[in-house]
Amino acid sequence: MIGLSFTIENISTVKTVYNEIQIIKYMGDEEDIPGTPNGSISVPTGWASVSGTAEYPIPITLLNSTSVYQTYDFSGNFSDWYSSRYYNTENDAYSGWSEPVLGETGDIYYDPIFPEEVDYGTADQNVINKIRLYIGDIVGLKREYGSEAMSSIHPDGKTYELDQKGWPAFITMGGKSFTSTLNPSVNGYKLLKFTEFIDMTCVTCSGVVNICGDTEIRDIENGVDIYYYTFRNSDREIMEVYDNCLPPDRLTEANATTQSYMLQSAIDILNMELISDANEDGAKLNEDKDSYDPSIGLKIRYDILKDLQKRLDALVKSIFMGSVSGVLIT
Repeated sequence: MIGLSFTIENISTVKTVYNEIQIIKYMGDEEDIPGTPNGSISVPTGWASVSGTAEYPIPITLLNSTSVYQTYDFSGNFSDWYSSRYYNTENDAYSGWSEPVLGETGDIYYDPIFPEEVDYGTADQNVINKIRLYIGDIVGLKREYGSEAMSSIHPDGKTYELDQKGWPAFITMGGKSFTSTLNPSVNGYKLLKFTEFIDMTCVTCSGVVNICGDTEIRDIENGVDIYYYTFRNSDREIMEVYDNCLPPDRLTEANATTQSYMLQSAIDILNMELISDANEDGAKLNEDKDSYDPSIGLKIRYDILKDLQKRLDALVKSIFMGSVSGVLIT
């Protein structure tokens, strides 16, 4: 899968002339990539239309006040080259094709427009990822959108509540994209606090939709569209535990290794989670034919915790044995 992102600095000016972005992909050999595809209405030789296919349903419609657009080529490879242009469906006007660029392999969410909570360097991020793997807290991606998501807007009209704990990657309200942690602010990894009334911008209207070259009138829900990362512990929370981690038992700052600190941090996090989950969600519930028993999940984490402790004990032992230079015989 290849992620494609487009940033239009002067969207209001572009919108006065065009209403779409069109994309083509070069299907030939890399060494034969032309400098710039020609600007004719037909697809240039060696290039294939990516727009309007069943697998890749674009062109991308331009929206007022939205400068960043994101889409994917699900059959794309990291060696594929792409070119784009503006197009007007009403009068068949078009710009020239852009300079070809390589696609980039998509991650969980490619090039999110909402900032990270903390921009960690490579070394710190590797530590976070390792601890996250130890505790079985893999980052996921969830989307909330449409009329059902409207019910998550609080009565104050400025606060949106996420279904799960997480951090936003892409936020659109009423067709407007939000790209700053100042608006909205993220509180408790659950509440998005906006500076304006978002319930007033999320409306439904009628418009023309272009699907695979055909146009039709349908209702367009100009409302909530949020992608966000999900996790039990954020990167910042994991790093705070690691930064404040004391040397494991029997070790000192002089001989404790990075690996020992990571294992100890993972143990500390799991201990805190088990205590919290047991207190808040540890009871077995039975209601009519439905039942809820969290003991299985708690046991899995406890087993992971015991395994980590064994690994840490073995590491501590190897550190001590590594310092032994001989045997005293009496």
